[in-house]
Amino acid sequence: KVDRRLENASQTTNQIHERLGKVAEATTQMLERAKDLARLEQALRPPKARGGFGELLLENLLRDRLPATAFQMQYGFSTGERVDAAVKAGGLLIPVDSKFPLDNYQRLVEAPTDEERRLADKAFARDVRIHVDAIAAKYVRPDEGTSDFAFMYIPVEAVYYEIACSPTGSILQYAHERRVFPMSPSTFTAYLQVIAFGLRGMQIEQHAHEVMEY
Repeated sequence: KVDRRLENASQTTNQIHERLGKVAEATTQMLERAKDLARLEQALRPPKARGGFGELLLENLLRDRLPATAFQMQYGFSTGERVDAAVKAGGLLIPVDSKFPLDNYQRLVEAPTDEERRLADKAFARDVRIHVDAIAAKYVRPDEGTSDFAFMYIPVEAVYYEIACSPTGSILQYAHERRVFPMSPSTFTAYLQVIAFGLRGMQIEQHAHEVMEY
C-alpha cells in the first residue's frame, strides 16, 4: 500500500509539474502579447500614425463588405480635399473619413478624480467637435454628387462608446446637427451590410430587365 501511495504521489507530482510548466508558458505568452500591445500603443502616439492606422482599418472593412466597384479610397474633390473613402450607393457618394481622437480619450479614462475626468471630458468633446466641423465643411458636397451627410469612422469601439454615451449627450447631438454620423466598426459593418444587400438587389433587377428585353 505504501508503494502504491508513493507511486500515486509521484504521478501527482509529475502532473503538477506539467501543469506548472503550461502555466509558465501561458504567462510568457501573455507577457509577450502585453509587450506587443505596448509597442502598438507607442507606435500610435503620433497623430499621423493613428490616422494612417484608422485609414487602413477602414479600407480593410470596406474591402471585406463591399465589391471593389462600390467604394473608392482617397476620393478627391474639386477643392483639392481628399476624403479617406467614398461609398457609392444609389447614385450618390457617401463620404467616410476616419478619425482617431485618442489623446484626451486616454486622459478621460485614466483620470483619477472626478474633476480631472470632467476637464478631460470637455477636452475630448472639443476634439470630436473639431473633427465633425472639418468633415462637414470639406466633404459634404451635394453639388459634387455626395450625399447631404457624411460618416466619421471611429476605429475603436471604446472611443465610439464615449462619444455615443457622453454624460451630457452633447457630442452626438452636435455631430448629428451637422449631418455627420459617427460610426464604430460594428455599427458601420451593419450599415455596409445593408448597402451590400441593396447593391445585390439592384444587380438582380438589372438582370431581370435584360432577360425581359431578350
